[in-house]
Amino acid sequence: MLLVIYNRFAEAASVGTSVMACLGVILVFAFAQYIPIGNYNYISPYSHEALHGLAFSIFAVVLLSAWVRRPRLRCAMGAGFFTGLVFLTKPDTFAALILCVTSAFILFYLIHRQVRLIFKSGVVFSLAASMPLIGFFLFFMRVENWRESLRSICFGWVPLFHPAIAANAFYRWSSGLDQPAFHLAEMMRFSIILVAIIAFYALGFRFSARWQLRRGHSQWAFWLLLMVPALVLALRFNWVLCGGVLPLLCLSSVLLIAWNYRKLSAEKDAAFPLLWSIFGLALLAKLGLFVRIWQYGFALAMPAFVSAIYLLLWLLPKLFSEKLHVPPLPFRFLTSLVLLIGFASLANISQALYDMKHLAIGTGGDRIMTYGPHINPGEGMKSALNWIEKNVPPDATLAVIPEGVTLNYLSRRVNPTPCLFWDPNVMALFGQKEMTTAFEKAAPDYICIVERETDDLGVGYFGHSPGYGEDVMRWIEQNYEQAVLIGNEPLTDGRFGVKILKRMADYNKLTETK
Repeated sequence: MLLVIYNRFAEAASVGTSVMACLGVILVFAFAQYIPIGNYNYISPYSHEALHGLAFSIFAVVLLSAWVRRPRLRCAMGAGFFTGLVFLTKPDTFAALILCVTSAFILFYLIHRQVRLIFKSGVVFSLAASMPLIGFFLFFMRVENWRESLRSICFGWVPLFHPAIAANAFYRWSSGLDQPAFHLAEMMRFSIILVAIIAFYALGFRFSARWQLRRGHSQWAFWLLLMVPALVLALRFNWVLCGGVLPLLCLSSVLLIAWNYRKLSAEKDAAFPLLWSIFGLALLAKLGLFVRIWQYGFALAMPAFVSAIYLLLWLLPKLFSEKLHVPPLPFRFLTSLVLLIGFASLANISQALYDMKHLAIGTGGDRIMTYGPHINPGEGMKSALNWIEKNVPPDATLAVIPEGVTLNYLSRRVNPTPCLFWDPNVMALFGQKEMTTAFEKAAPDYICIVERETDDLGVGYFGHSPGYGEDVMRWIEQNYEQAVLIGNEPLTDGRFGVKILKRMADYNKLTETK
């Protein structure tokens, strides 16, 4: 993915721009951790299909831009194949890519005016897009019937048909709909400040170029002095908040490339940055009014972030130079310095969290570093893992609720149930009654109850209400007995604890009789 980004932006802009774009991906997104939870980067994504969909979409955008520039059916075929793969990942990524595909076909028509070739390309694109779907449908048919196989290839889309999930408090917060006025005001504030800074330096560099300095003084001395306020602001700015300006910058990139397309395409590849920016802007829609580079932004905001680098480092200086006679060199130099300060600031924020991780859980290839020692949940989970390895037979089964399947992996104890994760969204998809029945039918030998606050999901503790696990917890209380309590009683008052339960002997006898 990095190689593709480098090559394409080097051709569309300059080597310096492509290097800065790749640095941004590596330092800001690929390895970063800006919040305590460490599953929002490319190394340990909360959802692997989020990263897969992003990578496949980038490959599709590259092939679409190549098809627009030089009409070749194999490019349309490749773009269609990757688009079909994206369908299997995340609906939001696929929707953004489809908008990009539509834009590519419109752009192709405006440039080439060949309706017949568009039709042929559309057919080839559609057939290629269907190949991954058909292939995985047949793959699932080996173990499922045709209805279940169809559901499997469309499973990423199933949540869209559950209104309760979209109305969940967590998703309202995630999209900024819980405080729309606040998030709009923040976006406008950051955008106005950025526009003012850009205008100030464009005018400053323009007038300084005309100003004849005294003999013995160079323009660079004045330019460097002029840059000091921007560099001071960059050093003091909290770069974690930079996502608020991405919609403005990405939209500006789309409009400026489209308006100057013919002139830009005569010198460089303008189709790729245009389609890239359209894709990046559409992908921001999932973040709603709360655009950010952290949490879900690690995937959703990356294309827009790279588009902003292209705009600030190459496109704006070029247009300013041609239309306003602003010297591009000092503008690009200042932009590069500011971006490098931002990258370094974000890398330091991330590293500060990594530096807090001193506790190893697991050994060898399973070794995971987490916070601690004496910081929960790391210390508590390590104690639970040690107890399981010493007291739970290797062939015994273990289920962790409401979540914590990592304990199964690290201890190599199998969860015999199909229920690996209990939260309101998962239970809405699969059905609480169906999950409870499946769990009771499998009846693991041991059950591990782990503390998990769910205020972010707008519900109380698991097992404390009929709509959120009360039935399965009542069944567990009737058929299991406590083996050990590590820390505090879980799912009660917010203090961390792990309780491991063992199936009662009476239940074992009853099961054997049946």
